Amino acid sequence: MQFVNVGYFLIAAGAVLFALGFLGCYGAHTENKCALMMFFFILLIIFIAEVAAAVVALVYTSVAEHYLTLLAVQTIKKDYGSQKDFTQVWNSTMEGLKCCGFNNYTDFEESPYFTDNKVFPPYCCFDDVNGTEPCTKKRAEDKPVQGCFKQLLSDIRTNAITVGGVAAGIGGLELAAMIVSMYLYCNLK
Repeated sequence: MQFVNVGYFLIAAGAVLFALGFLGCYGAHTENKCALMMFFFILLIIFIAEVAAAVVALVYTSVAEHYLTLLAVQTIKKDYGSQKDFTQVWNSTMEGLKCCGFNNYTDFEESPYFTDNKVFPPYCCFDDVNGTEPCTKKRAEDKPVQGCFKQLLSDIRTNAITVGGVAAGIGGLELAAMIVSMYLYCNLK
């Protein structure tokens, strides 16, 4: 259900950006000072929110990691194996990142999947994903499969320069749009 909500959020964000782009184009084309000023202020609010979110993300990274760990592990213990969509998303994640659980195989110990089957997901024993042998606790302990959170953080750190460059580029475009709209606003009679 959370993925559906993300889809709705992205649709709403696209609609807002479409309306904002239309407002800017309309203000520039018709030389409407009110539309240009609204465009500027809405873009300024979005820019300030993005900068604030980046600062908060940098300052509170460790706190966010702690709360994310608590939330994710509790959700795995409660829903993995009982909710089909949640289980499928985790399976895809573990398969794609070659990882097991959020921290490691112990995240599944109280899950419905483990309770029903008395084995861990096959991704926790990565050399036998196709399943000739079940992934028991002993086998999972012997396998050095790391948690998905560590793998995801590693991937993010590897691509941090690209992500930062894209974010800086978007911020630059927003600043350029604000400068142009203010220039037009000031030079209209």
